[in-house]
Amino acid sequence: MTYILDNKQLEKVLEQWSADYEVYAPQKAKQFSAFLPLGSSELVLDEPHNTRYPPKSLFLPQTEVMLRYNGRLNRLEDVELEIKPRILFGIHPCDASAATLLDTVFSTEENSDPYWSNRRKETLLIGLGCDEPPQTCFCTTVGGGPFNTKGLDALMTKMDDAYFVEVFSDEAVKLFADLPKASKEQQKQIKDLQKDAVAKMAPAFETDGLKEKLDANFDSDFWAEISESCLGCGVCTFLCPTCFCFDIVDEVQRSERVRNWDTCMFRIYSLEASGHNPRPSRKERTRQRLSHKYSYWLDHVGEIGCTGCGRCVRYCPVGLDIRAMLRAANALEMEPANA
Repeated sequence: MTYILDNKQLEKVLEQWSADYEVYAPQKAKQFSAFLPLGSSELVLDEPHNTRYPPKSLFLPQTEVMLRYNGRLNRLEDVELEIKPRILFGIHPCDASAATLLDTVFSTEENSDPYWSNRRKETLLIGLGCDEPPQTCFCTTVGGGPFNTKGLDALMTKMDDAYFVEVFSDEAVKLFADLPKASKEQQKQIKDLQKDAVAKMAPAFETDGLKEKLDANFDSDFWAEISESCLGCGVCTFLCPTCFCFDIVDEVQRSERVRNWDTCMFRIYSLEASGHNPRPSRKERTRQRLSHKYSYWLDHVGEIGCTGCGRCVRYCPVGLDIRAMLRAANALEMEPANA
């Protein structure tokens, strides 16, 4: 089903949805953009870049209480999740794909995280395609695209004075059912626009054989060379929509068990109780980050663990570019891993 959402109707439609859903949309948070509750700030749907802060925090909060200890009753108490149905409006395809990737970690038949799974079940993803993909993005290189529909309930494409809406789920049909249907001419116009946008994105690096190169060069000096200027700040992982490392701590004074985001780029992340650290320097930590996304994800779920959103490229304070790193990896010889 395809519909036309006029720009003049947008505010009214969002208000209507707000009666039944918590609506989150890209908005300005001080000088940066993030997914915030509707009405928090100015909508930023016209910016070509995705939000600085990925929407993964709406499913995996940066800090959340998992359980509490009731000293008076001497028992543990689960934290009840009161989640109202939600809409993420204007999510880019790379971030929607990231959510489906993280489902393979947090929401499988064998292992389901109730905190993640319950939030996901109650959330509709209304995507916004990228008609002018930024230079830092490389979604097509890793199997995605500026109009990829994976994980979306609906996808919007910008027109001159409206949005062309493709709907994929029954729940999303209810949201757009009162809007006029798109004409065949409009459908053709959008297909041409989407093709043009995809054509603008040249391959950033070669993925065929990349995993084998990374695995074979596990002990190579290559890792020390590419990580030499890394500060170990972790911004590449905290702003990444597919990074999910976390730590769990017991806050004794508050009698709470809390889950916090963590990152493999921090020295203390892999520090063992004995004092031994298998990843003592940025060399090993950079190797872990790249190998996890471009090798280990493939081992576990058969997909690359990166959606090409470009945030790590845009926001690295020293200008490290994962695309350049992987091009350099492709140029390595196939040395034995234990050489």
